[in-house]
Amino acid sequence: MVASSLRQLEGVFSQVSDPRKARGIRHPFSGIVSLVFVGLLGRITEMAVVVRWADAHWDELKEPLGFTREKPPCASTISRALAGLSLGEFREAFASWLKTALADQEGRWTAAVDGKTCRQGLDAHGSPVQMLNVFLQRVKLALDQWSIGNDKTNEPGSLKEHLAELLAAYPALQLLTGDAIYAQRPLLELFQEHGCDYLFQVKSNQPDMLDALETCFFQETPVKPAYEVTEKRGSIEKRVGFGSTSTAPSIYGNI
Repeated sequence: MVASSLRQLEGVFSQVSDPRKARGIRHPFSGIVSLVFVGLLGRITEMAVVVRWADAHWDELKEPLGFTREKPPCASTISRALAGLSLGEFREAFASWLKTALADQEGRWTAAVDGKTCRQGLDAHGSPVQMLNVFLQRVKLALDQWSIGNDKTNEPGSLKEHLAELLAAYPALQLLTGDAIYAQRPLLELFQEHGCDYLFQVKSNQPDMLDALETCFFQETPVKPAYEVTEKRGSIEKRVGFGSTSTAPSIYGNI
């Protein structure tokens, strides 16, 4: 089972162009990309550690990933090979692999969008890079991420810029959730154009939209939620069937 999954992964990354010159090539590029990818899935981010891990499991990794030599490539070889990697081609190959891996899961995908600080990425000034992440809750995996700079107000603009390519890459993705910063009319109109559902909060920092929602839903009868999470002196308490929902805490699109 593991060997077949590794072969499938190597086949997917064979779609990525090899940027190296033909002379002196000793290891398959798709195998190198697959090896590093598997290491990253195990939270191994240093090439030297990837090599030590690969060496310890080389009997299981060598043949399925397409390697022919008795030892895995060294850290410097991996780093030089990946220096010319096409990020666009890698994204396409990753999307292809993910759709294949989740092909047996029925229903539409739901993902959360949120800006996060990249703990291992630094910009030219040595500051942590701010990223917009699209997180698929079902498999606990980030579908994609884009740099948004240091200003969090760029999150909606970044999502708007990449929404079409995101939905084209993952047709099963039909519902996005997020906090109040995404509840902006131009972005929501774009969601409707693409036929994608959304669930975003609306707070008092968007008074016009909040007023419109309160006007539309003021006659709705409040209902009890499935549960309510409350904080009590640093602890979190979950009460089933407690409380009631507000008539306009969120904005729903096409649901």
